[in-house]
Amino acid sequence: MGVQVRAVPWVRQLVVDTGRAARRRHAIHGLFEVDVTSARDALRRNGEPHLFTAFVIHCVAAAVAADPTVQAYRNLRGREVVFDEVDIGVPVEVEVDGHPFAFTHVLRDAAPRGVEELYDEIHAVKTDPRLSPTVRKAPWVHAYLLLPGFVRVALLGALHRLPHRQRALAGTVGVTAVGMFGAGAGWGVGFQLHTLSIVIGGIARRPVFFQGVLVEREFLQLTVSVDHDIVDGAPAARFVGRLRELLTTGDGIHATVRWTKPA
Repeated sequence: MGVQVRAVPWVRQLVVDTGRAARRRHAIHGLFEVDVTSARDALRRNGEPHLFTAFVIHCVAAAVAADPTVQAYRNLRGREVVFDEVDIGVPVEVEVDGHPFAFTHVLRDAAPRGVEELYDEIHAVKTDPRLSPTVRKAPWVHAYLLLPGFVRVALLGALHRLPHRQRALAGTVGVTAVGMFGAGAGWGVGFQLHTLSIVIGGIARRPVFFQGVLVEREFLQLTVSVDHDIVDGAPAARFVGRLRELLTTGDGIHATVRWTKPA
């Protein structure tokens, strides 16, 4: 039986530090299912099934914009900072020293933007990560990793108490689409890096009675996590209700504004 011993990529230390810093937050997690059959059918009819993740991001941004307090941050003086614009941080996989690693790209002011526009930006950054201001900061990570471990964790832990810095580096809301479930069902729970984080899980197909008829419907599985130090259960529940309605009805799915690459 063979055994491989190999060096751990240096970027993995970022994941370790992030996990340690995230333990300081008092997160509550909710696992939900949402019927997305109508939205997915509409995308398939238009030949655009690839837009589904961008559609979910669009719905998250619109639901947050209706009550921005769910993306508030508390500053060092203990005051809450509530941003009007919704900046969505999404992981984008890039190659670092021959190894894949997910850096955060921020979709700025995502709420009023169309589904295709959001998709175009994500696709462009995946094709050329240098288009992302966040990814371009990757060389600074080497300098960061020279700091002692306890200093690195303290800096990451303090980031959410520096709201404007948090917004610049990671956005105001985190959305992660996990591919670990393939075509099947499943939920994911990630590190709590934002006041509000959403993990897009798998899609389950099951027979249900719909309008009096037994049919197969598609249910998207979502994990919604909030920092309970800032967001209480009632605002979180209202956010989930708005998000569920947007995803179920497919509102905003036909927006056609497109993103223009920066010069």
